[in-house]
Amino acid sequence: MLNDIESKAFLCATCGTLVNEEGAEGAACPVCGSRLQRRKKHSLQRTWALTIASIILYFPANLLPVMDVQVMGDSTSNTILGGVIQFYQYDMYFICAVVFVASFVVPIFKMTVLLYLLTTLRKKSGLNNVQKTRLYYIVEHIGKWSMLDVFVVAIMSGLINTGYMLNITGGLGIVFFSAVVILTMWASGSFDTRLIWDKGD
Repeated sequence: MLNDIESKAFLCATCGTLVNEEGAEGAACPVCGSRLQRRKKHSLQRTWALTIASIILYFPANLLPVMDVQVMGDSTSNTILGGVIQFYQYDMYFICAVVFVASFVVPIFKMTVLLYLLTTLRKKSGLNNVQKTRLYYIVEHIGKWSMLDVFVVAIMSGLINTGYMLNITGGLGIVFFSAVVILTMWASGSFDTRLIWDKGD
């Protein structure tokens, strides 16, 4: 009887509604109207591709300058790490901590967790399915905070421009960093948590 129910039940990936209808594959969710699927199609392939791409782009994002500051004609370029060090040297510890967490801790944590989830789907690991699912939702919720650096550079570039005296422009590194943030958000969004429960620990 339980198998009968499981074969008919669909969990909407958008709103979480359980739809218990036979032959509901591809039908619209009665609550939000999204297309019902037992599993997201090609979820693993997309998540792997996006995660690997974000890891590759993370290197130029940290090696290339993210911001160019021109003061009285003298130009200074800073990478993300260079900016963190500069904030620290100027005793701006709070900003230094925020930038460090948003630029290093969060992206690395996201990519590490996604790799962990992908590689442990078909084998036993230190965490059970409940813990893996909770870990995924942590990643899903903190991912957008990495865009903080991008917003800071964009705001400073737009507001601080006095010509010869002071001019701030975004560097190529911020483009790569934006791509990393977007790719990791897409990767977590394409991952189907129901795959974690397909094979119990």
